[in-house]
Amino acid sequence: MQTATSFEQQLPDLMRHFEVALRSGYNIRQSFGILAQDLPRPITVEAQLILDALETEAPLLPTLDNWVQRTASRDLDLFVAAIKVQLEVGGNLADKLKFLQQILAQRQLT
Repeated sequence: MQTATSFEQQLPDLMRHFEVALRSGYNIRQSFGILAQDLPRPITVEAQLILDALETEAPLLPTLDNWVQRTASRDLDLFVAAIKVQLEVGGNLADKLKFLQQILAQRQLT
């Protein structure tokens, strides 16, 4: 299994792919399908675990919370928080993810 560092390094790509999927008209569940198909390990494995849980009718928010706990990623929490805000108050999730992706990518450069 890949290290936590590898997972953290892939988060900007995760957010970019998710953003593009949303802008292309996919919903949240379908966007996880894109991640499971297009990104390398460990993101693809984690996205498939999310999809598997959702297919068994697990609620989205607890599934995402479990993902954060399982990966122990400090930045994944930001991704999940953006989804929670979207579901609670609305707005443009793709824009939020683009902003987060830019911040994480810039932070990795420093």
